[in-house]
This record gives sequence, structure tokens and C-alpha cells, in this order.
Amino acid sequence: MDRLSIDLYGPGMGPLNRAGLGGLAATLRWIDDNVPAADRPPGSWSVDDRRVELAWGGPAAAGTFFERLYALAFQIRDGLIHLPGAYGEPGPPPWIRAELQQGMALTILQFGPNRKAAGITTRTYEVDEVPMTIEHQVLTGYTHQAAWRYLVTPKGLLRETVVVCGTIAPGFVQRHVAFAETTIALPPGPAMALHFALVGTLALAVDRRTGVLLVPDVEDLGLFAARRGLMNPTQARECRVAGAADAALQALARLRQGQAAEALGIGRGPAVLFATQAWNEKQKARAAVLDVDPGRCDLDRFEVALAGLPPRVVVPRATGKSSRVPQPFWADSVVRPLVAENLARGDRWFRDFRRLVVGPDGACDEDKVRQLGYERRGLRSMIDDHAWEDRGEEALVRAVHDAMRGRFGEIAAETGGNPQAFANRVDRQRQRWRLELAGAKTADDVRDALAAMWSRSAHNPTLRGRWRELLPLLCEEGRWRLNRDLALLALASYEGRGPQEDPAASDAMGEEAVED
Repeated sequence: MDRLSIDLYGPGMGPLNRAGLGGLAATLRWIDDNVPAADRPPGSWSVDDRRVELAWGGPAAAGTFFERLYALAFQIRDGLIHLPGAYGEPGPPPWIRAELQQGMALTILQFGPNRKAAGITTRTYEVDEVPMTIEHQVLTGYTHQAAWRYLVTPKGLLRETVVVCGTIAPGFVQRHVAFAETTIALPPGPAMALHFALVGTLALAVDRRTGVLLVPDVEDLGLFAARRGLMNPTQARECRVAGAADAALQALARLRQGQAAEALGIGRGPAVLFATQAWNEKQKARAAVLDVDPGRCDLDRFEVALAGLPPRVVVPRATGKSSRVPQPFWADSVVRPLVAENLARGDRWFRDFRRLVVGPDGACDEDKVRQLGYERRGLRSMIDDHAWEDRGEEALVRAVHDAMRGRFGEIAAETGGNPQAFANRVDRQRQRWRLELAGAKTADDVRDALAAMWSRSAHNPTLRGRWRELLPLLCEEGRWRLNRDLALLALASYEGRGPQEDPAASDAMGEEAVED
């Protein structure tokens, strides 16, 4: 056999195979555009919308062809994995490739023997003029560079079936090492597609022990090959993801900004979360799989969340107790992952907001509340820029804000301009409201908590002017949890208008001092 045809929808082609075939098509496109004829694999190929055709000089020339193809596809540059088919030339800067390599090391290349390293080094880059460092392995080789050997016999002939192991495709494991028949074998086309899944997928690290693998469901090989690079992060901040949904929606947002989201040839595809489990702390298993549908996701709302609730660089203050200089570090949003998860499922973006306020035991967690304090402005941007599907939901949030403004104005008058007394009483009032709402277990509990809050407000223009929009929400028994989430969202997002807009709202400066 002197040729190989791989069909996008042929037998044995699952989502990971299709993504890998897209990676092969992107690699061949890069070779066509950048590699001199003398350095190319000794053969020919063609790519259309759903099929890749490979040909070599004769039946015994398959080994030479695949060896050269894999050498071009799976490179190492500056001690880092370099996949030119995934992003073209010159490729992203080293610190971006270091982030991508960490993602691969937590997903497809998670087994230590998959990566041959000469040591560990660090690279420095700047974010908002703050120097940051990233640590990574200095690689001398990795499994995929020699994976072509699985495809051919010692005489250079293409095999009829190819063994696929877990070091190439996560989850493809032999049932029992004592029984050869329990190995997983595929025809050479689908097996080769799995090799190039490293190029067609996008892997990112959530933390040091958790990674996300985005598996695009490729529908058009030509379009995918032309636009594969638009999926990649271009800035260090874009490499920070907080979960499977966050990673998937960030990639879709980048595609849309590159005007390629609808024309990329990608359908709905899984985002796979890899994490260690209690029964095996050495191997990362598939902890969650989220099926992300680009047509169902509300990317407009996610882009507002991404702009208002981005990962931020924290520069610790020196305490003087230690001679060691504190290093800047990344701190991600606690709200954006929840928003991404809800939008990826086609749900309201604020659903389950309560879990950002309470601990595992259901009681209010003050540490979580403190973290939310850093995201107040981002939450406010979500509320102000959000095209509310139900105007009653917006009215509920605004009515809670009006009640807070009125009550804090009363506290300001009662404390007579004493900023510390004002801050203490505002903090206690917020805490009482949180406890009542977070602890609500029935529709009546939620209504009672809201009624108590609104009754303490001397002036509530939203409640007076929009009660017809509010009343159906409060009377619908089945949505009391959503009402609770909305009320807690309103508590977390409130910002005082200031005395120049409302004489009773003298809480603005004091509130900023308390929580910001």
C-alpha cells in the first residue's frame, strides 16, 4: 500500500480523532506554505473539506514519509514543545508556549515518560508592567515525535492495524498487560489522527494539578486548517482559565474576535477536565466533560464577564518580617467560572450564585464574601450591560439596591459622620441580609427576607414603579432559588451612588473603605 485516505466521518473517527485530523490538515497546510520542497516528506497529499489523502513513492517508503512528516509536525524549540501546525510561524512567544506545554503535561502528555527533560527553568515576562515568571521543563523529546513508528513495520510498510496506548490518547488503555488481546487497535487512519490530536486540540492548565482539554468537533478540514491558530491564547492573561466552561468560552470569544467563529467549521464539542482522583493521585482522569455548543452559548454576556472579571495580577506588600521579596501572582475571578458554566449550559448566568457565598455546610463563608468584594465593579458591569430576558429579574436587583441605599443613608444620619461607626454598622447590616437570604430554604423564606429588607427602606422608587414586574417572580413558587440568587447577587454588586446623586446615600466612600 502506497497511500492512505482518512475520512472525517469514516469508521473509528470519534471527536478526538476528528480534532486530530484537523490538526493533520493544519500541519500539511503549514508545510505547503513554509517548508522548502527539499525538506518536505517524500510524497504528496491533498486536503478537502472532509478527507486527507497521503501518498508516498512505494509500499516500502511509508516509514521515510512518516518519519519526516512527524519531525516537521512535532518539534522542540528553546526547550519547549513547538507545534507549527497549531499556530504557524513564528509562533507565540516562549512564555505562551510554556503555558500551553503545562496544559499538555496535565492532559495528553500527563505521563512522566511521555516527556524527556533536561531540567527545569523559568522565563520572565511582563503583565501590566509587572514582571511575572513561569517555570517549565526543558524538553529534549516527547512521545509524539516517534509515534510514526506505530504506523509502519520494521520494513517500512504501512500496518493494517495500529495499537493505540494511553500515552498517545488519554483513556485508551490496555485492559490487562497479561492479555495482548485487550489492547486497543485501530486502522492506521484513525490511529494517525489520534497522534495529531496534540495539534488539533487546545490544552490549558487550571492549576498545577488540573488541566482542560478542548476538543473541537471539526466539520470542515479546509476551514479548520486555515483558522486553527485563532483558537490559541495570544496574551498571558488569556492562558488563565478556571475550568472547562471558562476555557471553552474564552476560546470561542477569541474566534469571534478574529471573525472566524461561524466560519471555522467547528460544531459542538467537549471540554474535558483532567484532575487527580482520591483513588489514584498519580494519574489524572477525566473528572468532568462539558458539551459546549457554540450556537447555544451567549458569548455577548460572557465577553462582558471576561472584560469585567478578568484574571488579575496581585503584587503582595512586603511585611518586613522576612527578607524574602514577595513575588507577584495570578488571582482569578470567583464569579466568571460560575457565569461561564451557566452560559455553556444555556442557563441564566447568575444561577447558583449562592454557592459563592456559602461554604460546604451551607453557612455563610466570610472568606468567600471577602473575595466577592474585589469583584463588585465587575458584577455591576454584568448587571448594567446585561440584556435581561425577564425585566422582573432586573427590577428585583434594582429594588434591592434601592433598599440598601436607603438603609445606608439612614445609618449615615444615625452615626453623625463618624466613618468607623458607619463602616461597622454597614458591615453588620450586610451580614444580616446575607444570613437571611443565604439561609432561606423555601419560597416563603425568600419572600420574608426581601419583604423585611424593603420595609426598612423609606424610599424605594424601583419597588413603587415596577411592582407589576416584580410580583409574578415572587408569586411563582418554582423559581424561589433563582430569586434568592438574584438577591444575593444584588447584595454583592451594590455600589453607592454618592451624596451628589442622592443626599441620603452618603455610604459610597465609607463602603469602599470597608470592602475595597
